Amino acid sequence: MSTKTVRVLALVAFLAAALVPAAGWAQQTLRIGELAGLTGGIAPYGVQIHNARLIAIDEINAKGGISVGGQTYKLDLVALDAGAPGEAVKVFERLLTVEKVNLILDGIYSSVEYALGPVLKSKKALLIWSGGNDPATTVGVPNAFRNHFDGGAPFMKVNELFLKKMGVKRVATYGQTGHADFKRFVEEYLPKIQGIEVVATEWHPFGEKDFFPVLTKLKGLKPDALIVHGFFTDGITMLKQAREIGLYPGPLWLNQYGAAPLMMDEASRAVWEGTYEILKSSWGVTTEAPERSRKFFQAYVKKFGERGFGAWAESGYDSV
Repeated sequence: MSTKTVRVLALVAFLAAALVPAAGWAQQTLRIGELAGLTGGIAPYGVQIHNARLIAIDEINAKGGISVGGQTYKLDLVALDAGAPGEAVKVFERLLTVEKVNLILDGIYSSVEYALGPVLKSKKALLIWSGGNDPATTVGVPNAFRNHFDGGAPFMKVNELFLKKMGVKRVATYGQTGHADFKRFVEEYLPKIQGIEVVATEWHPFGEKDFFPVLTKLKGLKPDALIVHGFFTDGITMLKQAREIGLYPGPLWLNQYGAAPLMMDEASRAVWEGTYEILKSSWGVTTEAPERSRKFFQAYVKKFGERGFGAWAESGYDSV
């Protein structure tokens, strides 16, 4: 039996186990848990994922719900804010033991997924990652799945090709700690690219406010390109300070923040003007969105407004 078959059978088994009848109307309700990212640095991504899931559930319920074994079920989302990695494990346990759900969706980041992996694989639960982009988060965890864009080797190759296309010879990186995929890219993959010299590899913690010392150092190294990574709220602070010291405009500035124009206000968009953003191989970005995407965006704006919308919302919608 193939690994894929085993994972599909596991999905069916967990779905059956999730259909636990409760009192009254809830007897025909399938409750889905969510490790939501509603506060802190992850909120600009997590909120749009959460909102999109509510839209998907409303659409499914409006059509009568889903049919399993001849019985029709409405969907109900049990969302708890997950917080940091240590807190997320506690929230996950609460979803299982207190809320009694074992189909769980996440809207958080890779470091949380790595923390949850060892715990999840010993539980009778199934979890779908819809945040983060590190494909290694499901390795060795048979009941963890991903439904969103990839990092890994495709991400690395796309960035390599872009740097070469832009004529980059000297590159510096300045990333947020805690992301294994980006760490592999800058410490293992990037230094091996022929014709490109890595002049600096710098790191900053979540919520850093003072980027001046490292940015000043990088300015003195005169790189052709600077690759930065983290939450875009930190990125705005970094780029403001880079402009202040004259580091930018200057080198090619490549953001790895997963940000989109509507995720930030007009002033922040002005700060980012002229930079490049988020080269991920599985994002097919176009000025002409497919019909399904246009309808989804219209539904999102009608319910929640356009402010804060980004491509992560589609990941949340598709996970349901």
